[in-house]
Amino acid sequence: MPPTALSELTRPVVLRDGAAAVPSSWPACARSRLLAAMAQAAAVNGFLDVTVDDVIVAARASRRTFYEHFANREQCLLATYDAVCDDTMEIVTEAGPAMEPALTALLRYFAAWPAHARVLCIDILAAGPAGLARHEATMGRLAAEVVRYEDPLERPAPGTLRSDDVAHAVLGAVHRIVQRRLIDGRHASLPRLAPAICALLAAERPATPTT
Repeated sequence: MPPTALSELTRPVVLRDGAAAVPSSWPACARSRLLAAMAQAAAVNGFLDVTVDDVIVAARASRRTFYEHFANREQCLLATYDAVCDDTMEIVTEAGPAMEPALTALLRYFAAWPAHARVLCIDILAAGPAGLARHEATMGRLAAEVVRYEDPLERPAPGTLRSDDVAHAVLGAVHRIVQRRLIDGRHASLPRLAPAICALLAAERPATPTT
């Protein structure tokens, strides 16, 4: 059986002795080690307290190597976020159009890589305007996926929120649930939440009238 995106992205590989592990599908290069090291350092210290030295130690890299790839720690965090975001979108796409399998696969990735999940859900919010812009873009993409499952012929009653507004509200609640599990160290339980989260997503849509 050929490897799946999820199986490759949840299998850790150590590219250099003592360095932070990376997903097996990431390129075997210094940049990958630096990205994984940033995620690891931010998970331990919080991004605001991460230094370039923290990253190069966790990557088993040199200061020169770091600055060959990134101008500063903010750029390194943004690149880490982009890599993790690409991973999550690949997993969701491979899982297919049904919501629950896609969400289950995503939460399995988060459970396997809690530091990467923290970059996506927590640390990016400490990266200033560029980080907030990335976060908003990702939430917009996810909200569009939620709206896509609605009946395009349905029209909200006067005075109700638009579908995309409701989708953002529900995703905000889901985002907070995931944040809490990551902060509390309960990331291993995330995949078990998929059915309940899907029920929450479905609850924002009105029931189709029976005839």
